[in-house]
Amino acid sequence: MKKTTTTDTPGWWAMRQTDPSAYRLDLQFDGKGATRRILLLADIHWDNAHCRLDLLKETLDEAKRIEAPVFSFGDHFCAMQGKWDKRASASALREEHRGGNYLDLLVSTCADWFTPYAGNLAMISIGNHETAIRRHHQVDLTQQLVALLRREGSPVIAGPYWGYIVIGCNVGGRITDNLKLHFHHGAGGGGPVSRGLIDHSRTRSDYDADVFVSGHIHRRNADENVITRVTSFGKVYQQSQLFLRCSTWKDESNDGYHVEKGRAARPIGGWWLDLMATKTQGVRGNNYSLTVKAVPT
Repeated sequence: MKKTTTTDTPGWWAMRQTDPSAYRLDLQFDGKGATRRILLLADIHWDNAHCRLDLLKETLDEAKRIEAPVFSFGDHFCAMQGKWDKRASASALREEHRGGNYLDLLVSTCADWFTPYAGNLAMISIGNHETAIRRHHQVDLTQQLVALLRREGSPVIAGPYWGYIVIGCNVGGRITDNLKLHFHHGAGGGGPVSRGLIDHSRTRSDYDADVFVSGHIHRRNADENVITRVTSFGKVYQQSQLFLRCSTWKDESNDGYHVEKGRAARPIGGWWLDLMATKTQGVRGNNYSLTVKAVPT
């Protein structure tokens, strides 16, 4: 790995683990109406020769400019071009990964590429491509990548296949609201008609959250649901639930395996999640609540 200078730590956000399957992201807000933006990605397949590194770099450059935390929810690696893999394709293997130490090269070159964004990386979690490598070769690509990036001063955490992120709203040193985000890399094939939207209904019945994020099927879509709740004081209110599916960063129109399966091109990109601290009047005086808005990358 190339020698670099120590990465600056983020100024307005901090991540920590609170449970084997839960994390906390504390956001500092300047005041009323302030907005913070985080970047949600999945299925980057960074090492694939068809990964749109140009578009990924453009998005990460923007995240770096605004000091936004970046989350990569599984299949950060493709790792399908080893000699053992029946899906391997010479056209999908980049030149710098041609060698007897294929898995080592994936980790070291990926760490080099992401080092300029080390200070923005909040979490890289595992997907089915990483679990396949761990199952067959007893190598954890995600843990190795995170270890190299943390050596460069990154705050990045190696995340599990699924979990929670509790997002805290901190205005003037006072945490006044929390938003629950549930992430899951994804499962199933995502049919051409439903495009994974049925999974949102299943997830809603199994997990409690305000925002749900997944990937895996290389589709990008959003869905919003409104649920009615009642406070402990007997006040009825409505609250939105947001469901986001991140797509891939790989151009699959040129991918041999994808084309041979009769699949068409897929969207490129993930989501920006804008969080706004809004001043409200509560039973204990002025308070702040978090509202969210999803914007495609």
